[in-house]
Order: sequence, then structure tokens, then C-alpha cells
Amino acid sequence: MTGQEKFAAARRVCVVGNLNIDLIVRGVPELPAWGQEVAGTSHVAASSGQAGYLAMALGRFGVPVSVVANVGDDAFGRQILGDLERHEVDIGAVETDPGATGITVGIVRPDGERAFVSDFACLHAFDEALVLRHWDRIAAADVVCLVGQFCLSAITPEVATRLLARARAEGKLTVLDTGWDPAGWPPDTIRGVRRLLGEVDLFLPNLDEARALTGRETPDAAAEVLAADGPEIVVVKSGAAGSFVRVDGATHALPALPTEVRDAVGAGDTFDAGFVYGLLQGWPLAACLAFGNAAAAIYVSRLTDRFPSATETAAAADRYRSQAASVSTREKGSIS
Repeated sequence: MTGQEKFAAARRVCVVGNLNIDLIVRGVPELPAWGQEVAGTSHVAASSGQAGYLAMALGRFGVPVSVVANVGDDAFGRQILGDLERHEVDIGAVETDPGATGITVGIVRPDGERAFVSDFACLHAFDEALVLRHWDRIAAADVVCLVGQFCLSAITPEVATRLLARARAEGKLTVLDTGWDPAGWPPDTIRGVRRLLGEVDLFLPNLDEARALTGRETPDAAAEVLAADGPEIVVVKSGAAGSFVRVDGATHALPALPTEVRDAVGAGDTFDAGFVYGLLQGWPLAACLAFGNAAAAIYVSRLTDRFPSATETAAAADRYRSQAASVSTREKGSIS
């Protein structure tokens, strides 16, 4: 049975990773120099972290999803727990740490591009023992997603490899999205992540991360290298350029849907949720890409109520079919 066939038979997802608050300041034209100040146009304190965004997006799609994570014993931690519950996410394996909840300041340009500064706070207490204490959530799932690894200082590539290897040995499908390495991808980290990929079924880096791991510039070239490390499916997210998937030695691409980008924070995690949702439905990879792209396009165009439903995402993804039909009609007209 192929990985795609296994995903189609899966139902429950467990997300292991970082929960934090994103304090997002929008409409910032440029970063300030030290000692200076610039003004944005709006702000929001959003429940987030890669685990938060992914789990809430999956919950909005109607996927049964649990989270193994931790938050601080403060107002931000309580906000995150409440928002996860509102998105139908099982929070029984989210521990409350005596420290502060992690926070990321996201600075968003008028075109939606973003930069981040983080204080990981209680996320430093997220370790292998925490995951093992809640292994029952992983045991009950069919798909295990490890995300935001570089926000979790104790979850080294070696620890992550042990955890995903155990999950695989127990018959789980494994998904990885490490996020960006704040340490700048030293050689030991790159080697560790490349070894970790041997225990991964689906790898979902963005283009910057794929370039850092492989030294290759293009999505298809980077995906080829990463697929050789073990994952059956590699998706490279490339923002406005769309998404690329490599499977069975072939790379397929799909452009992003045109949309007004108002805030791209969390867009990659929302794409991940859409792509995984498509796999769970047993769709072809092209349809999974379309659904992921559509989910991300809707998400980045909104400032509130950002996670789309499966119905509205499917309607947006249908634009790919209408565009293809339009191209086909024009081509036939030019031939006749």
C-alpha cells in the first residue's frame, strides 16, 4: 500500500508541536533601525504556533484532531486553549506550565510578507518526556504531525527521529514541518534533519527551508534531493509562486490562486492542513495541491475569522478547474 493509499484510509490526526501567541503588527512599511520606531496600521494577539495554526485549520475542516503541546499559566495560555476548543481541537494533552506562554512578534508589510522575533518561554520545557506522557493521543491517531521543531529547543533532530520512528513502528503516518531554524541552519542541524527525513512520510518545507537544507535553488531540484532522504511525498511551498509536490520521481506544480494578501502569518500551516485534508479524502495530488493553495489564499486575504471551511475552500479550489477549462477552450479555438 502506498503512502497516499494509507492517508486515504486514515481518519484521526495528532499534532505535536509549538503553541504560542503571535502578536502581529500589520501594515509596517519597513523594519526600524536600532533606536528608531515605525508605525503599523493594526495589530492582533492571535493564538498560534505552527501546531496551533495547523490544528485549528484541520478542526475547521472537520478533521478529528488532537494536540500534544504546552502553554504557560497565564492569560495567553488560557486564550490559546479556548481558541483550540472553539475549533473542535482535543486539548487533553496540552500541559499548562508554570512559566509564561511563548510569544512571537510578527511584523507584516503592506504586501503581507512578514518577519518574526520570538521569546519561546515555556516552550523550552517541551521535551521528549512531555510527548511520551501523552503517547495515548498518538496511539489513537492515524497521522502524527511534528511541527515547529525549531521553537522547541529540547526536541533536537535526534529526539524527533526517535519519536517519529516509534510512531511509524506503531503504524502511524508521519508528517514533518520543521519551520525556520533561528540558529541559521548550522551543518550539524542540516545533517540531523536530513537523517530525520528517513522517518517521515510527508515533508512540507517552504522554499527558503528547502534551499537551506539542500543548497538547491529551485523547488523541483530541492524536492528531488529531499525525497531521496526518505519521504514518499515532499511538498515545497513557494508563496505567490504556488506549491510543488514530488512523488514517485516526478514533480508537479500548481500556481497560487490570485488573492489580496493582507497577512501571510500562518499561511504555510493553513496550506499544510489543506493538503493533508486532501490526502485524507483520497484525492489525487493535484487536487490536494489545489485545496491547500485555496485554503492558504482564503486565509491570507482575511484579518478575522481566518480559517476557511471545507466547503468554501472547495469552492475556491474549483477555480483551478474553471481556469483549465478556459485555457482548453482558447487552445481549441486557436487550432480550429
